[in-house]
Amino acid sequence: MMRIQTECTFLLPSQRPNLRHISRDRRFWGPNPTRMCVPRSPNLEKEAQPIHPKPHLRAHPHQPRSLSRAMSPAGRSGRPDAPLHLVFVPFLARSHFAPLAAKAADACGQRVGATATTAAIVTTPHFAALAPPCVPVHVAGFRCPGGHEDFSQLPDDEASSAPAFFSAAEAALAPALAAVLRAQDGPVAVVSDAVLYWVPRVARECGAPHVTFHTIGAFAASAMVAVHLHRPEAFLDPFVVPGGFPRHVKLRRAQINEEALAHLPLFRAAEAQSYAVAFNSFAALEANFAAYYQSQLAGRPKKVFLVGPALAAAASPRAVTGGAERDPILQWLDGRPAGSVVYVCFGSTCALGESQLRELATGLRASGRTFLWVIPAARGEGGAAREERASSHGMVVAGRWAPQAEILAHRAVGGFVTHCGWNSVLEAVRAGVPLATWPLRAEQFVNEAFLVEVLRVGVRVREVAREEAGLEALVPAGAVTRAVGRLMGDGQGEAEAVAGRRARARELGSAARAAVAEGGSSCGDWARLVEELKALHGRDSDPQV
Repeated sequence: MMRIQTECTFLLPSQRPNLRHISRDRRFWGPNPTRMCVPRSPNLEKEAQPIHPKPHLRAHPHQPRSLSRAMSPAGRSGRPDAPLHLVFVPFLARSHFAPLAAKAADACGQRVGATATTAAIVTTPHFAALAPPCVPVHVAGFRCPGGHEDFSQLPDDEASSAPAFFSAAEAALAPALAAVLRAQDGPVAVVSDAVLYWVPRVARECGAPHVTFHTIGAFAASAMVAVHLHRPEAFLDPFVVPGGFPRHVKLRRAQINEEALAHLPLFRAAEAQSYAVAFNSFAALEANFAAYYQSQLAGRPKKVFLVGPALAAAASPRAVTGGAERDPILQWLDGRPAGSVVYVCFGSTCALGESQLRELATGLRASGRTFLWVIPAARGEGGAAREERASSHGMVVAGRWAPQAEILAHRAVGGFVTHCGWNSVLEAVRAGVPLATWPLRAEQFVNEAFLVEVLRVGVRVREVAREEAGLEALVPAGAVTRAVGRLMGDGQGEAEAVAGRRARARELGSAARAAVAEGGSSCGDWARLVEELKALHGRDSDPQV
């Protein structure tokens, strides 16, 4: 495992560079499993000894009075009115960073029930610039072969660099996290991304309770666990998700990534060291799947909390009030009839090839529907420019960030063609918008089944978006046209189905907004979790029990 000398700098919000936008539209189950080769750990207990050099804290407010005192929660300040300090550790990928950063912002300087909370984020310089302005950041120096600080930006032809990336991330973040925890005199707890398998160990060493935070949905996580634990010797194709899964759901073998399954034991062993598990979801959406996931947890019984949707940003006031600063995309939408526009976006890093871009453009034009198509700069500059010039039936936005939450919340948007990343799914659900599903990788295929078969708010662009060999088949223009017709209604007997999907989407949207409102289910779960974490302070027993 790589050992890299690290430095940790504490930045107050006013000291950080200003970054206006943060991408929220990409999700995947952990990193891209097709290239996720994390270091194997046959025995996590053997790794319990610190292996990293002690970081230098250049601007941290205070140092612990003694290491042994800081290591034990009983040794910290016993003031009953002391706030609970929550330290968030996101994985180094934008789609993972966004929901954890949003939750940190929610916890910063707030009172949850009877408990006051403060928050901070431990991350690297690149992601420090993406953090919400209100959240203090502890910045750890980071060096990785290839120079990529964002895992989602690793080129597909550099799959071999994934293990080095994971090792470098641990070498940078682990000592920084330990230093932050040992410097805390009051109650403290750690909330980290589920793929950072080493964080529970560091939290335990420092006497802090730990919460595993899943940035994917409970349905997808439960389906993967069910297949991992209960899979038969040979799958039928398609097969029914086994193990007493809450719903009768069929998946195809091509929709399940074997590498992702291979890494589940490592993540489950780490999760077993946590006090609790949290999902970026809400009860009306996934309560039964969260209960199933809890029943399948390894180790001692744990509670599962649904604390979402934690989104990077809600619709800004100017999305409603207008004004000179209003995004031109939203101004363009203002002139379109209600529910008339098809929004198309595959996230900030899910790439479509040139041939597929052409088929998609042809299919959108042939649908006869007004469309808004957003293509990220890094992945589609050439094709994006050509299609922008050729598009006369809609608006193509190429090479810049787009306000997705505000777009989906706009009255003109009637459907969303999506890659089924969980952040995008949650934004569409919260906005009450039905979807045309076009998964590209990882857990997105399982999310598609959830949207189409369970929630019944989506239509498939094609049945399986990846073949057995792992190669993506070209989706022809005709399939795009048919999917858009089914999504929006093409006048050929689709009216009842369209109305049903829209009604269910609106109902889910109301439930999502209610969940995060005062008195909502997610607010209640978050309050209970915070109260339990605070109650652990001062106990001499294992903080994860």
